[in-house]
Amino acid sequence: MARGKWTAKIEGPKANDFIKNLGLLSGGPVQTFIDSDVARLVDPYVPSDTGYTRKSVFMITNFGSGLVEYSIYHRNMYVNTASEFQDAPKRGAWWVHRMFNAGGREKLKEGVRRILNGGA
Repeated sequence: MARGKWTAKIEGPKANDFIKNLGLLSGGPVQTFIDSDVARLVDPYVPSDTGYTRKSVFMITNFGSGLVEYSIYHRNMYVNTASEFQDAPKRGAWWVHRMFNAGGREKLKEGVRRILNGGA
């Protein structure tokens, strides 16, 4: 089976109702699941000297918005691969990217499939 990206455009007077019923709108169950599961799955990869970086995602993120955020003070930590992190190499820079590459992307896709198929 061929794999690749695809785009669907839903138009018409009932398009928003269709999208809403699937839970795909911002703030809907699918987006809320994705946001909260990204925060959960990435936790083992986030540097945790004091724990503040790990906790900041839950203090700052508006789950369901489509944007998982950490404190602005952690940007340098996120991109600085030269830093030595406690519990490295699992915890360290580019934690979201590394989580996705370690099977996180597939876990998120499976969770979305479960929601769309009627189970949460």
